[in-house]
Amino acid sequence: MTALKSLDNFIGKLLEVVITLCLGSVVIITFLQVIFRYVLGQPLTWSQEALMIAFVYSILFGAALAIRNGEHLKVDLFEKVPKSINIVLKSIEFIIVGVLIVVLFLYGTELVQNNLKSGQTMSMLPVKMAYVYMALPISSVFMAYYHVRKVFT
Repeated sequence: MTALKSLDNFIGKLLEVVITLCLGSVVIITFLQVIFRYVLGQPLTWSQEALMIAFVYSILFGAALAIRNGEHLKVDLFEKVPKSINIVLKSIEFIIVGVLIVVLFLYGTELVQNNLKSGQTMSMLPVKMAYVYMALPISSVFMAYYHVRKVFT
């Protein structure tokens, strides 16, 4: 059990580092964009695309952390139902979320494969769009891990 706990901690720290780097880069790039556009009169042509990449990764990896910490938005409509019904409803919720994570993984993987074949790149940055879309299957693996992990904790 301690190996699983250390794996949880490692993945959690990894996600936190990636999110911190992404959000830190958002702040720095936005600041530079304002300086270059309004002070120097030369906007950074690549800033919008870099910000998009940082936002995509921070949001999707943040969703995995939210599953880990049980911090997704919830509406407690069924608080007052009997415990047996509540267990059934929680099971249905678990299955629905699990199916959605699998769908995210499958369609994300398909999107990455199609973009690798097409070779589509961003307009200003020399980055393949597949690397941006890769956040979908990668984050869904983390989401699935933490979602299944909830059963055992």
